[in-house]
Amino acid sequence: MEKDRLEFRLGSFGAFLPLITLLGAIIALVLTGWVHTKTLWIACLAAMFVAIVLAKKPAEASEAILGGMSRRMVAIMAMAWILAAIMGRLLRATGLVDSLVMLGVNIGIGGGLLPLVTFIIAALFSTATGTSGGSIAAIGPLMLPVGVGLGASPVLMIGALMSGAFFGDNIAPISDTTIASAYTQEAEIKDVVRTRLKYAFVAAGFAVVMFIIFGLATKTDPTAGAVAKDVSALGLIMLIVPAVLIFLMFRGVHLVTALITTNAFGIVLGLVTGLLKPSGVLFADVAAKKFGGVLYNGINGMLPIIMFTMLLLGLVGVFEKAGLFDRILNKVSPLTRSVRNAELSIFVLTIVGNIITAGSARSIVAFGPMAKQIGDRHNLSPNRVANIMDALATGTIMFVPYTPGVMLALGIALSTGIVGEGFHIIEAMPFFFHGMGLFVVMLIAILTGWGRKFKDTAKAGVTDQAVPSEQ
Repeated sequence: MEKDRLEFRLGSFGAFLPLITLLGAIIALVLTGWVHTKTLWIACLAAMFVAIVLAKKPAEASEAILGGMSRRMVAIMAMAWILAAIMGRLLRATGLVDSLVMLGVNIGIGGGLLPLVTFIIAALFSTATGTSGGSIAAIGPLMLPVGVGLGASPVLMIGALMSGAFFGDNIAPISDTTIASAYTQEAEIKDVVRTRLKYAFVAAGFAVVMFIIFGLATKTDPTAGAVAKDVSALGLIMLIVPAVLIFLMFRGVHLVTALITTNAFGIVLGLVTGLLKPSGVLFADVAAKKFGGVLYNGINGMLPIIMFTMLLLGLVGVFEKAGLFDRILNKVSPLTRSVRNAELSIFVLTIVGNIITAGSARSIVAFGPMAKQIGDRHNLSPNRVANIMDALATGTIMFVPYTPGVMLALGIALSTGIVGEGFHIIEAMPFFFHGMGLFVVMLIAILTGWGRKFKDTAKAGVTDQAVPSEQ
């Protein structure tokens, strides 16, 4: 409600200044080469400071920050990240990754096709489970180090994982973005899924071609064969661990429940088989300040990402309390006079929503009502509006470097050792081919009118001739 809105000095400009500060600080970190999960905190704290200083009631701004940080989703994401990182450490410590590399070398599999295989596996898994984060957590700890061990490019493997994970997030009927896009537009889930397949498959086809081209251009690591000679095949027994996780998730078990159960099972299996020593689970020399083990390393490695996410969602709480989304709609309304411009406005609003809310489903929920108003003005089919939002939400969210899914992929890449501490996820973004495909395909669809449908005229009470024509 208007009376509950957080008011700022300098009016609308003041309400936008925290967002401008956040984006400006992130850009500065990127340009200076200082961007890292441990330095992104600064951008969030700077934006919070601006919000509190400019708020007419600083206490309300502080409460909005705390409300955003204390959301249930923060706890779920933190637990999922920690448990996924522990699994990555566990599978590496017990020798499963090395054993799979050995197996690949012995049967003649090189790294050239591993990015394509990873994309397909992640796409199938995400379509079945409806979760991009869960797919990254389940597939990443195994496929990333195996692919790199067999000679695939680390950045290409990360690109394949991200592309496959968000393929299913876009089309799965149980995906949070599918549900959000359908319900905010008052559409049927089965209809939005059916009508968006053509866009998703064209984008996926582009991704497949690109992963084949870039994958085959990757040289196989000449040391993989030599390393494989000294590796025991016993580590392959740990394949049971990701198999248990996949089984539990297909059964509909909660992601956190599935991960913590699987980790416990994996640790016991590693200890029983001798692949993991007790000190490999947790090691502490308090006097010497030395700590280690899969539990410690998994948790410690994710703390920077968790802290950044908490701070970022605290800012999202301020944006919501300030009515930032309604303000944006008021600004773009004059630009939506033609059908094409209306769709382009929805296109841009969804991307802006991704940047502000750091989440594809949150972007759709936040801007969905605005998109519906714009679509209704032009008698656009709810399916059409839902598909534009979902394609852009899932297609561009992976290019926002501070979002949970991107941070998760970065954390797994670091925890599995396929990249060094100085690596940043931005280096892998040129290989997020499915996201690029969705962006281009939907832009072409808007500019050409491909797939554009209008509401049922009988229900809308208008004729086709009454639909505003494109200017």
